[in-house]
Order: sequence, then structure tokens, then C-alpha cells
Amino acid sequence: MKVRLSDIAPSAILADHYRMQAELCHQMARMTVSPFKEGWMELAAEWTKLARERCKGQSGRDARAAIP
Repeated sequence: MKVRLSDIAPSAILADHYRMQAELCHQMARMTVSPFKEGWMELAAEWTKLARERCKGQSGRDARAAIP
């Protein structure tokens, strides 16, 4: 049986991981030029979307407020 990180990690840990990945993509976008910049920005948006989705399950917190 293959265990995935999403199966064992709490939502908060995964959301933090996803946010860090988004920030790394933003950094890469700042260091590169078109047409690659757009790709990094799209990837950052996808990581941010994953973080927001993961945060939605947390009670007592507004997921959108927790993610820049």
C-alpha cells in the first residue's frame, strides 16, 4: 500500500507546504523573463488554489484571510 503525504498530514501542514510552493514559484517568476514568467505565475496560482482548498476544512478560520 502506497501512503501519500495528503493521507497522513494535517490540513494545516499541507496548506503551509502549498503556500511555500506558491512563494517559490513567485520568486522564480521574478527572476525570469517572458514567456517563462507567465508559466511560473500560473503554477503559483495553482499552488495557492490548493492551499485555499486545504484551508477550507479548518474550523474557526477564514481560509482566504490566511493566504496572501
